[in-house]
Amino acid sequence: MTSIDPETLREKLENNEDVCVVDIRSEADYEEEHISGSENRPIREALLSGDVEEALAALDDLPSDEELVMVCDAGVASTETARQLQEQGEDAKALEGGLDAWKQNQE
Repeated sequence: MTSIDPETLREKLENNEDVCVVDIRSEADYEEEHISGSENRPIREALLSGDVEEALAALDDLPSDEELVMVCDAGVASTETARQLQEQGEDAKALEGGLDAWKQNQE
């Protein structure tokens, strides 16, 4: 499984590299706090309930020419999402430790 640590992601974002950050948490969680510039695709619940096809269908229109970084609270659901996308040939990674680690890295 390929992942990316918060510091590396922060550097990529600061350098305007081709990276698409996708927050898979609920809309309410996303509205409360998120990584600046990320987009919300609230598929975590579908993944956790086992509806992988539905979850991945919500990601069909993500850019295929950018590195995809999946984000959840602690990195568990985003790791599964990234794994599923990799199986489809996408350049997808999970943010190590999720948003929790991101926040700690920003302090």
